[in-house]
Amino acid sequence: MNDTVWAIIAAALLILLMIGNRKVRLISLFSKQIRVFKNARTNKVSVWDIFCFIVFPTCLALIVVYGLKICIDNTLSEILTTVFSLVFTVLFGFAAIIVGKLDSKNELEKKVVEETFISIMSATILSLISVICSIVVVKIEAEWAISLVSAIVYSVSIMTIMLLLLVSKRTFIIYNDTMEK
Repeated sequence: MNDTVWAIIAAALLILLMIGNRKVRLISLFSKQIRVFKNARTNKVSVWDIFCFIVFPTCLALIVVYGLKICIDNTLSEILTTVFSLVFTVLFGFAAIIVGKLDSKNELEKKVVEETFISIMSATILSLISVICSIVVVKIEAEWAISLVSAIVYSVSIMTIMLLLLVSKRTFIIYNDTMEK
């Protein structure tokens, strides 16, 4: 079997592991992340947020890879692996710190902290996915597979950046309210 077939088998097994095992199932985390995108006034999932956090990043990634023909090479892979490894580490530590704010008496603050924690964990997992895909993309030889994995890396990277911006804003709100009291 050639490398492309082995890569497809490995990717299928990885997806099966992440979806099939109840102890590491990521579907529940990402479904909670979707619920974070609720509009506070209507209490419905914001279509605008879904577009900004999922659809637009995916479209941008497809434009970069298939329109601009910018696939990930060895140098970019090394940079992305380093950056997202650091992001993963920082976010994991930050998640541990923010857990201390979960016992707030203020219900609104508690809800914002819970949603921020979910977004931190989602960004952490997306960073890990970016690192894995950045490593894998340089080992693939088939052009279509390189393009596909590059699009996944770009898309997940943009989603992670959007979540980091969300977390930054919410952290500012949480700690700014605390300092004003």
